[in-house]
Amino acid sequence: MGRKKYEESANYLFEQKFGKPFEEFITVQNATETLSNGTKGNYRKDLPEFFLWLGENPDQVITNRKMHRKADDETTDYYERKVKAFKKYLEDKNQTGRCIAGKIGRVQGFFKNNSSRYKLDLGSMKYSKERKTPKYSPDNTMMRQLYSFADSARDRLILALGCQNGLTPIDIAKIKWFNIPAEPFKYYEACRSKTGIVRHGVTTPEIVQEFAAYKKVRGEPVFRSIHDYDPLFKGREGFLDSAGISQVISTLIKKAGYDNVTGFIPKSLRDSFEDALVDAELPGKVKEAMAGRVSGIDHQYGGQRQLEARLEECMQKAYKFLMLTEVVNTNGKSAQKISDLDNALIESQKKISAQDTIIESLTDRLAKTEDMVSWLSQHAISNCKKELLQRKDELEVLQRQLSEGTAEAPENTAKYVEVLQSDVADMEQFIKRMSTLN
Repeated sequence: MGRKKYEESANYLFEQKFGKPFEEFITVQNATETLSNGTKGNYRKDLPEFFLWLGENPDQVITNRKMHRKADDETTDYYERKVKAFKKYLEDKNQTGRCIAGKIGRVQGFFKNNSSRYKLDLGSMKYSKERKTPKYSPDNTMMRQLYSFADSARDRLILALGCQNGLTPIDIAKIKWFNIPAEPFKYYEACRSKTGIVRHGVTTPEIVQEFAAYKKVRGEPVFRSIHDYDPLFKGREGFLDSAGISQVISTLIKKAGYDNVTGFIPKSLRDSFEDALVDAELPGKVKEAMAGRVSGIDHQYGGQRQLEARLEECMQKAYKFLMLTEVVNTNGKSAQKISDLDNALIESQKKISAQDTIIESLTDRLAKTEDMVSWLSQHAISNCKKELLQRKDELEVLQRQLSEGTAEAPENTAKYVEVLQSDVADMEQFIKRMSTLN
């Protein structure tokens, strides 16, 4: 944050007014000591504005609340009335209902976390459901564009977890090494940071592929215990928190030229995942379980084994509707696709080998047939030549008898001579054709 911007912030004004930073007050430390780092950051961001508006520092507020709770007069609900007035102040600043609800919730948390006796009785406060920025679900073309600008396995894995498993940046930041199975379409569990609810996840080919690539770059973590693994994602300055994950996705959105698309933010990846579950027409409880909401699915299908099998089956059904699935076909990064191609290649090689065997067999049979034909033709020519010589000798004798007038039946002999001459001509023609074939 720049110096000028910091001097305009509520934290700077708070320190100037009350003499020390917000987090150094004892009551603030009491209220935040059991909270996660992300929630502590939200307290630090939102509560200074409340105390500046109120004109009291945190320690003064708790001291006064303690006295008001002991009193039996109009001061008992003093801070309830102040918080409702603060809500009106925020509404007048045109802040959205969701933003106001978050700030009022942290004010309530400040009182409650110091002591349950100091909890505010705000009743059922109503907030506008209107969003300042409408939600947006990117389509597959947009996600593939982001993916093409991701120049590391880490960034590609973050995108895959967001749009194919519906993880928000804070959930991605809390993913541990042991959470993700090494095989596609395998069940795993992880708690949602926002609600603490168990999110029933199933891996995809893209997640497994990029996880394997990222492990080669990142290196295996030092194993301490199953509950004490390092976070999965790491940057140059340490492990990535929610803001770090959001920065990675926001940078890719900007590189892809979508930073001017209203509502396209890091959390939009989760919205695209929920759209895919709806498009796949999965059962309601399955959709809620895979999205990390209260679903009551734990005993819907019997024991844990049946539950896992059912969710893995549903993810395979929803897979074709997920974002980034076509990236596998274009970039060739799917182990499943490669395996299928390898199997197809093996089958093709087997068929080619079988065809080669058939061709070799036919070639051998053809050679034998040619040899047989050659032998038969030679044998036929030899026999035909012998027969031809006999016919010529007989013809010569009969022709001499006719010329000398010694033939017993001249007319019949003359006719027989003609038949012999025709046979001799046919046999000579046959021998000529057979000799040409050989």
